[in-house]
Amino acid sequence: MTTVPGTAHNSMTPQSLHEQTNSSQGKESSTRADLDTFLNDILIELHQAEHVTTHGKWCWQASELAHHTFIYMHKFTGQLIMNGTESHVVRKSACLCTPGTSIELIGDDHEIELYIIHFDLFRATEKTEAKRIYERELGSPVTGWIQGPFYGIQRIAAQLTQLTNDGSQTGLKAQLLLTELLHMLWPQEEQTDVVAGQDEPEQWLRSTLQYMRENYMHEIKLEKLAELAGMHPSYYSQLFKSRMQKNPIEYITHLRMNRAKELLLTSDLRIRDVAREVGYRDEFYFSRRFRNHAGYAPTSYAKQVHRNIVSLSYPYTDHLMTLGITPCAAQIQGHLPHMPRSLALPFHAYEPWEQGRQAFLDVDPELILTKDNAAAKAMEHIGDVAPIITIPWNQTDVFGHLHKIASIVDRIQAATDWMDRHERKTERARKKIKELAGDITVAVGTLTPKGPRMYSHRNFGHVFYRTLQLAAPQRIQTEVAGKSPGVGFNWLSFTPGEWEGLEADVLVLAINSMHEKATLLKEMASNPLWNSHPAVKNGRVHLIDWNSWVVYAPYSINIQLDEALSMLTNKPSLL
Repeated sequence: MTTVPGTAHNSMTPQSLHEQTNSSQGKESSTRADLDTFLNDILIELHQAEHVTTHGKWCWQASELAHHTFIYMHKFTGQLIMNGTESHVVRKSACLCTPGTSIELIGDDHEIELYIIHFDLFRATEKTEAKRIYERELGSPVTGWIQGPFYGIQRIAAQLTQLTNDGSQTGLKAQLLLTELLHMLWPQEEQTDVVAGQDEPEQWLRSTLQYMRENYMHEIKLEKLAELAGMHPSYYSQLFKSRMQKNPIEYITHLRMNRAKELLLTSDLRIRDVAREVGYRDEFYFSRRFRNHAGYAPTSYAKQVHRNIVSLSYPYTDHLMTLGITPCAAQIQGHLPHMPRSLALPFHAYEPWEQGRQAFLDVDPELILTKDNAAAKAMEHIGDVAPIITIPWNQTDVFGHLHKIASIVDRIQAATDWMDRHERKTERARKKIKELAGDITVAVGTLTPKGPRMYSHRNFGHVFYRTLQLAAPQRIQTEVAGKSPGVGFNWLSFTPGEWEGLEADVLVLAINSMHEKATLLKEMASNPLWNSHPAVKNGRVHLIDWNSWVVYAPYSINIQLDEALSMLTNKPSLL
């Protein structure tokens, strides 16, 4: 029996915002244990959450708040008047008020986006085996201005608003989200040895996920994870599941099984050795767990046909389509025969990962393909979703990539057929070049914010040097001498005007903005530094689209070949 009477229990007196300015900073001696003590035997109930978006003059007020109220101003410029004290507010501000507070928000003539969350706290005042009696708690251990973390705050506020809209504000999820919010608002303990990023949003989650990724091959106890997170095990498990859509034990199991699948697909290890690699001493127990997880025994997994594939690297998206497989989601660049669901993924290892987990959970992939420069971030964000197969980028050329991917997705014959067609097309193109252009040398470079580069037999230079077998400048030839085709050397930086060893009959440059093509050609013709190059001097410069030519993969290479053939046989002079 649970009773919530109407009488109020007020252990803390509401204070004005002026008195509580930077109150979270004023609690430097407090610890999370204080918050846990306060929340012990507390029920949290969401009353209402609203998301306000508008533009121009706006006002919201309450002469006396009936509930605990949290306000997160994501985009707001104006005044906040609390208990008669006025404060100027700028964007990304937040405050927490107790019941009985007088408050008024006045927005200036700007874009406004904010969240207003009303909730109640009830404390158990009598506990027996037969019943518990709760009284309303009007005080709060955290009040006044909140210092962040605003990213996490906005995420929770948006979810609480959605629960209100769905009429689900009285459920367990709302209680968990509000508890997480209060933990987030509570100031961190002051430490002299705080590492960088410790006060970032959801550090508890990142630290425990990292621990699981680094130790999944060993026994991991829930108590250890909860200790790392600074939470009670049951609360940690509930909160983890609300964020990751699975509990910690399920997450670890998925990490282990996905790693096992990777090894079964890419190695010759025995089942016993695979089991030990992923944390199972008993190979028979591992086999049972694997069958329950995957639907078939580990001995037959590599023989299965995997078609629901995610590609995290745009060249491998091209490879899959060349093999007749359209990924269920992929990074996209250049020309493709079909357009899969696009993923917003980093193009370089140093760029941030911004694509949310839900996009991967929605497509439920059987396999994830990636280059090695994205493998670590993929494991960090979606290592539990599906096995991540890493195809090393620099160890082989485009044809090696094709055969490796074909072997993984069981499309060897499709790869062989493409190679045969491509070779026939290549032979026709070489013959035409020989007839119409003769023996010419070609320099292939790029003009991007990273600076001028001259390419060899890989990437931008592949079609000219390997496909059409045209001669490269002497410096490029020297660099690639003795190296495997397409491997070992890719590009070198150059400075306009310093052309020794980079002379060629034709100069091909990839640029980012093709609409500036005519202007750039005129500038090059009149610039002494550029005009000293033989190709520029003789008007044999061609500008190509960087976005189309950056894709070093089969389908795109065929399109690039057509463009190169037209360029070198039909348009001898562009300057």
